[in-house]
Amino acid sequence: MNTYINTILTVSIVGGIVNSIAPIKSGIKKYVSYIVALICVLCLISPLSNLILNTNSIKEKINSITSSIILNEKINSANDLIVSTSTEHICNGIKESLISEFNFDDSEIFVDLTLDKANIEAIRIKCVNITLTGKASWSDAKRVREYLEDLIGTEIEVKKK
Repeated sequence: MNTYINTILTVSIVGGIVNSIAPIKSGIKKYVSYIVALICVLCLISPLSNLILNTNSIKEKINSITSSIILNEKINSANDLIVSTSTEHICNGIKESLISEFNFDDSEIFVDLTLDKANIEAIRIKCVNITLTGKASWSDAKRVREYLEDLIGTEIEVKKK
């Protein structure tokens, strides 16, 4: 930027000196003024030529940024798929454990859980909510909670309906 300003100033000063030295009566002065003005304009628009010549590198940078955004979106959607699939498998595992341990019917147990998504490589269960209905609601909720806390190692909430 500093070189750019120095170039414009130098051309303007030299052009002014040449213009003041040029003889007035011979008619050369208007041609000198025209040439100096043309050189100044060329100096002013010279950064545009650099921009035009570097359009391929700009396009490459834009393509790189765009492809990284698309890749991040694909990773996020893959992570969401991992979390939803993991949630479904964990819920099914908890249901099967309760069915085998307490002889509950599948339609009497509703499992809802929240996963910690901070580290997708090591999914942790934040909390589990169990809702018991029908005959399952007659069972001891405390015993069900203790069984699952020992099995999973996280806080369990058991509700009866």
